[in-house]
Formats: sequence, structure tokens, C-alpha cells
Amino acid sequence: MKNILVRLALVASLAFTGTVALPASPAVAFTGHHCTISTCRFFTSSYAGSKYYYDRRTCNQWKSLSRKYLQGFNTKAALLKHYPNRKLHPPC
Repeated sequence: MKNILVRLALVASLAFTGTVALPASPAVAFTGHHCTISTCRFFTSSYAGSKYYYDRRTCNQWKSLSRKYLQGFNTKAALLKHYPNRKLHPPC
């Protein structure tokens, strides 16, 4: 029923204005590789210029990374498999 109402609203909007205003799509957020943001131990950014990864036990600086590019992993080996050139950020 909800889908029918949404479609009717779209058709009505197009019929009266010729355009439809849709909400902006949300930015792609955190990606966890077999973990959640609260259970991952290692974090890095998928941003092209990134060079470090962070261990949540020794540094909270991972929290300042953009959620759009944030990648989380359970193990250092898993992270380095995806990002082999990353270096461990010094303890904060």
C-alpha cells in the first residue's frame, strides 16, 4: 500500500510541476569488514592519499577520519590485505 501511495505522489508531482524533488542520497558511510564500528580493532581511510591505519587500543585518532571513507577490520592482516602499503599510526 505504501508503494502505491509513493508512486501516486510521484505521478501527481510530475503532472503538476514537471519535476520531482527527491532527497539527496546519503553519503556512503563506514564499511566494516566482518565487524561493526564498535567491534573493529583496526581502521583506515579508503581515501587515495591515506597512508596510515589506526589501532583503536593505542590511538583514538581514527575517530577523526571521514565516515565516508572509513574502513574497519578485525585484524591487522585483513587490513593489510586490502591496503598493503599502510603504516601503523604512532600511538597517540
